[in-house]
Amino acid sequence: MPGDVISIVMEHRIEMWRTFRRAITALAIIGGAYFLIVRPIERALAGTKVSVETSLQKVLSAITNTDTRIVEGRAEITGTSEIAELSLLEMRMNATRTIEKSEELSGIIPLGTKKLIVRGHYKVKSGYRLKEGVSLRMQNGKPLARFPKPEVLSVELLDHEILSEDDGWFNKIQAGDREQILRELRNQMREEAEKSGMLETVESTLRNRLRDLLGAESVAVEQVLP
Repeated sequence: MPGDVISIVMEHRIEMWRTFRRAITALAIIGGAYFLIVRPIERALAGTKVSVETSLQKVLSAITNTDTRIVEGRAEITGTSEIAELSLLEMRMNATRTIEKSEELSGIIPLGTKKLIVRGHYKVKSGYRLKEGVSLRMQNGKPLARFPKPEVLSVELLDHEILSEDDGWFNKIQAGDREQILRELRNQMREEAEKSGMLETVESTLRNRLRDLLGAESVAVEQVLP
């Protein structure tokens, strides 16, 4: 009987030792797997994240021609007091305007009607006025850019021609009339450019450039709120 008890105790101790060794072996395997597999993966992912952020920063800098930085995983332009613009589309356009004025002496005697028709030839640039909030980041694995609303940046008069210039009897066309029609013509040209589809082309150009530089299938662009 005592021999049986001793035998049972010994078998129990042997089984405990086996269990202990299995636990040590399992821990060793887990530890080895962590250092041989998990840690390298973590380092690779960290390196990939840095690489992606660097790529975003370089692309945004190339597109906007400004200094950029990484903030909370996104690339954004560095704030500046200077007005920065991104011109993406330049077109030669023309517009025609007419002014016609009748004058009377003392509201009774007609002095005639003068009429001036002028066509202006312009260089129109469209794009973005860069400001705080312009950024580029990855969202759900896809590039997302934030830019302000596209707009006509400049309307430059290249040349103009007088298509018709008629004086009234005593109501002559003056230098002020020519200055007035050129001012109105410039504003008209800006309005016509905005309605021409030029701004939609600017948005498409921005998406295509970002897509090509990033090597992505598509790039989403959302508007920076004022």
